[in-house]
Amino acid sequence: MNNRQSITSCGCSIERLLRQEESYIFITGAQKQSDTPAGKTYIAYSIRISDTETKRRYSEFESLRRALSRLHPTLIVPPIPEKHSLVDYAALQTRVKDDLPMIEKRKRMLQTFLNRVASHPELGRDHVFHRFLESGVAWSDVLHSPPLSQLPKNPLQMVVSKEANVQAHKYNMVLSSNLIPIPSATYVLKSPDPRFEESEKFTFRIANYMSNNLDKSQRKVIRRLGELANDYAELGAVYNGFSLNESGSVANAIEKIGQAVDASYTESAQMVTSLEGEFAEPIQEHSQFAHIVKQVLRFRHLKHAQMEMIESSLENKKETLESLQRMEGEARRLEEAISRERTIGRNAVDIDELNNNRNNHDGLEDMNDPNEIINDERQQQEEENGYHHSYGNNQNGIVSPTTTLHSNMDASYPPKRSSKAWASPVKMINAMGHSLQNIIDVDPEATRRNQIGKTKDAMDVLQEALEITRKDLSGSSTELQKELDRFQKEKIKDLRDMLIAYAKIHIRYCQKNLESWQEARAEVDKIAI
Repeated sequence: MNNRQSITSCGCSIERLLRQEESYIFITGAQKQSDTPAGKTYIAYSIRISDTETKRRYSEFESLRRALSRLHPTLIVPPIPEKHSLVDYAALQTRVKDDLPMIEKRKRMLQTFLNRVASHPELGRDHVFHRFLESGVAWSDVLHSPPLSQLPKNPLQMVVSKEANVQAHKYNMVLSSNLIPIPSATYVLKSPDPRFEESEKFTFRIANYMSNNLDKSQRKVIRRLGELANDYAELGAVYNGFSLNESGSVANAIEKIGQAVDASYTESAQMVTSLEGEFAEPIQEHSQFAHIVKQVLRFRHLKHAQMEMIESSLENKKETLESLQRMEGEARRLEEAISRERTIGRNAVDIDELNNNRNNHDGLEDMNDPNEIINDERQQQEEENGYHHSYGNNQNGIVSPTTTLHSNMDASYPPKRSSKAWASPVKMINAMGHSLQNIIDVDPEATRRNQIGKTKDAMDVLQEALEITRKDLSGSSTELQKELDRFQKEKIKDLRDMLIAYAKIHIRYCQKNLESWQEARAEVDKIAI
């Protein structure tokens, strides 16, 4: 059973509870805990689903979300409340984790996170999520066991789609090869998909607008409403004190005004709390959602870039193979030419050999003449002593007939050619080739064939990786488009609920204030003029 089947149904007790109608996950409390008596304390949040209850700390929520994002890089995993910045820690006199409003906010947003994951058609069926909700399970053991322990560090080294016909959510040997290029975030696609290109532009625009405008403005309004509530509390005390200086109907009227102002303080504080939980936090959540969608689209962009880079690498390997094969063909033709030249050289008759044979034949004939033998010996002796044979014979002015005959015979034949080092151009090229071979490579033919073999092996790996990546990109694009459509519907529903809640909060605030001020007016009308 592969990972996809396990995601479809694991049959555990938590999954059965989540499949029940009206199932809901509650965070019922937050308590300080410590692993050891003298150890560092932390806040543990109590999670309850039906009769099952467990406790998890904030860092475990954070690692759960990170694990789901690694397992499902094409799915939009809901956000969790952000950590406080160092400025927040420095600004508060007490530790931030002991701040009750912050803890209550985290409880609400972590509860929303768990229920969003549970209602997701695929994340809610992931057994890793079920293990997080299961009581008595050490979360560190889950993090170091399959499928999380089998995930590669780089999500591009695994298959994420159902259509790739390869085991998903697991380290893939082909995609993890050193031959497979890893694209950078700044890679520009050669053939981008217009649908996702438009989705990226829209998402970037929404994310920037929600973060830089809507979320900031809403926080500013809530902060000012909180300041206004504090001013109402102070003003109510002033009116109540002022009523003590008067008497009769005037004192009653002033006191009623003070009570109306106190009611405004109470309702303003209530409105701030309601806006924080029902409007500001959802706005903040969807601002985080926009950045999460950016990350998901970025992963798809990198997957597309990886496919293009594999195609480019495969083309380069093909060109390299063709070049090596051309070199191999040229080397074979040169070797055949050299072999033919050597064969011709062995069978051909050399002019030098003919001349040598002819001179040897004449020498045998001269051996029959005793005078010629004597003259040859005398000539050889004179040459050894550094004298020319003609000078030796003619030093007394006497020319012997034998010497004259020998001179005439020497003139009738050309002198013997000295044997040269390079009998033919082919021999010279062959010798130079061997010299260069000794300098550059001992066996270039074996090296070239080895390179051809390695190039073919690399092409096989790249071709297999290209087929896997193409199917994975196609399948993940389809799944991502479905996820974006689902999220868009959910976002519209959330925005509708947020706007309705925003209106109801203000209506309730206005109605309560209207009742208080109507009572104050009735009391003021009793003042006799």
